Amino acid sequence: MSSQCKTTTSAASNLSQTSQHSFDSIENQNDVPPPLSHHDAVRLAQNMSKGLQRHTKDRMYRFKSYKSCFKHSQALTWALENIDPDESLAVSRLNELIDWGLVSHVVDPEKRFRVNECRTLYFRIVQGALNEERLIHNDNCERDVAHDSVANGKHTIDISSSVISRLMSDKMHDMQSKLDGLDHVLEETVKELNATNGQLELMHQKVCTLVSQQLSLLSAVFLLFVYVILEAAPSYISNNNGFSQPSILAALLMMLLGRCSFIFINARSLLDYTKIVPDAVTDEESTSGESTPSSIVKTGTKTPSFTKAVSERFGIVVSKKSSRSLVAAREKSIILMRESYSLPDIETWPHRPLLICVNTPVSINIKVPIYGLGPCPLGKPFEFSSGLFEGSCLIRIKESKSDDVHGDTEYFSGRKRIFQCVVQGRFKEDGLRVSDVLTGHEFRRPLKNLPHPWILRTASNFIGRVAPGSNVVVHTDQPMVEAILAGTSQAVRGDEPGNEPSILSRDIEEDCTVFGGVFAKGGDKGISVARRKRIFSNPEKARRYKFDTETTYTFEFYQNLFDANTYSLDLGFAKIGCSKVLDGQPIQWLGKLRDGRYLWSFQIWHEKLLALEGTTKIE
Repeated sequence: MSSQCKTTTSAASNLSQTSQHSFDSIENQNDVPPPLSHHDAVRLAQNMSKGLQRHTKDRMYRFKSYKSCFKHSQALTWALENIDPDESLAVSRLNELIDWGLVSHVVDPEKRFRVNECRTLYFRIVQGALNEERLIHNDNCERDVAHDSVANGKHTIDISSSVISRLMSDKMHDMQSKLDGLDHVLEETVKELNATNGQLELMHQKVCTLVSQQLSLLSAVFLLFVYVILEAAPSYISNNNGFSQPSILAALLMMLLGRCSFIFINARSLLDYTKIVPDAVTDEESTSGESTPSSIVKTGTKTPSFTKAVSERFGIVVSKKSSRSLVAAREKSIILMRESYSLPDIETWPHRPLLICVNTPVSINIKVPIYGLGPCPLGKPFEFSSGLFEGSCLIRIKESKSDDVHGDTEYFSGRKRIFQCVVQGRFKEDGLRVSDVLTGHEFRRPLKNLPHPWILRTASNFIGRVAPGSNVVVHTDQPMVEAILAGTSQAVRGDEPGNEPSILSRDIEEDCTVFGGVFAKGGDKGISVARRKRIFSNPEKARRYKFDTETTYTFEFYQNLFDANTYSLDLGFAKIGCSKVLDGQPIQWLGKLRDGRYLWSFQIWHEKLLALEGTTKIE
């Protein structure tokens, strides 16, 4: 032991030789290698840390930073060169380091090394475990050195000094690593500033081009006005101080032309503002669209066309009118809902009295590949896709017949919440504004046994003040309760694909740094949840931020008021049944856009709803 402490390099070489000898013997015997002991695992992790030192650095994804990490591929390459050329055995050894708590994924501790992994996964060495083992090793070294010195009758001052110098060397090495990390962060910051400066220059050129086109447009309108006043107007007037039929016809044609031009400009502005028909744009318009950050970086784009310039000029004027038109059109639209007659037989419900199913009538593009139109899992994630979103969904209901009873028990233990919904995935349409992605509940038939309208109006006004982006309409033929998804979710985060947390985690940590702006100024994890809700609940502030198609987003929602097992509101002192008020209509977990397109929509049925409609007799 004392010889190993005195010569660190010899210990490392002995460990390498021992590991290589054991691996050779295992290969010869064609047996599964024995598991690593904690001491050998620590040594292997230390060698891995040194071998991957040049690959270990802070990595950025948009505005999100992953500290002191390396890629899955880099770790696997090192393991193939230093542990075993067999990929399956090398992956097994790396996973043993995860089991010992020496290596961990940057976000999800459940992620492991896999054979033929194609995703970009980030892992890091858990320095706390290595430092603890190092202290234990140094203490043992000092005790052995002291024991040998006393046994030989020698002084230990020089040897103790060597131990102290070794400790100082380790500290200096750690400080140097931190300084290198800071240098990398500064270099990345400088690159980002240079890129931003370039984008601002391109924006300046776009603005100058647009201003010149506006001036040309105003000049043409002024010349046309001068021509009408000085040349055309005198010819309209006849000798008897009246208007001739050709003059009247010409005037009518000019008025009609002006009206049609304004309608055309208004329609173009409406389409640009709402983006209802993104596929119906011409090649010229697609190259001269709105100057978003993604389009600014692209080179070779054409300058905005004449009609596009006019559209942008009047876009600000008609934006409010367009918003009102969209709201009126949405209020007149028909809300579709899957009715009870299309459900599977109640005897086949796996989670009776509950049934989770996709609400297919709202969109034919919403697909659940494995389960189709039948019951969806409860307590276990399931995959789904639509024309706007693809990912996985998890619905948990406390004390239900879950497909994962142990996981639900662990999640709800010690908590007041009784209901959880999580959606994780990627958007398929780029540039969707945060303010346009909604969630809530909507019903096809009027609600029954409601309080007086003035009570509901008072409550709606209060909710509107608390959450400005909410829309509560209950006294109508098709009631709805809508709010901005990112403003009402309890947890929102965005991650590079492959590095997102598991939706089965007991706690999903908030992280909105990918949105940039104020969210990137709150440190590694962004700003607080309360502030995020205040920003995203306000439509005027939320519309400044957009979702992209590259990031994997996670939305978690939970509550402790509505008990799905009894379909009632639990107020603590009493439970109020909701099945009669809803008139046999189920609640939903949905995501949709303001223009009426759906990202996902799942219904949560209870057998009470069927009994209320009289479609199924339940004893």
